[in-house]
Amino acid sequence: MSERLIDRIPFTKIVTVLAIVLAISLGLCGVTFSLSASMGADESFFIGLGILELVVIVLSAAGLVLTLIVVVTLWFFGSFSKKVSQPQKLFGEKDDTKIDRNE
Repeated sequence: MSERLIDRIPFTKIVTVLAIVLAISLGLCGVTFSLSASMGADESFFIGLGILELVVIVLSAAGLVLTLIVVVTLWFFGSFSKKVSQPQKLFGEKDDTKIDRNE
């Protein structure tokens, strides 16, 4: 039987990567701002780098929000759907854990 969509997509990995990218870009944005304030020279480099960092911040934050909306939506609609339970086999056809002592 097919798995539910919410079980197939690794949302935790997606959220983790987006959160790390957001944190790194926020930190680099602060470093760029402090370096541009202290150095003052070659402002075009810092402006370009700052714009790139702001784009990454916006994209990762939007990705986090979108992922959260998708997870909540799939969880909400998935809770009403039919849940497929498959039987578990703890052991195979024969139980090899028991040793026959009568040999």
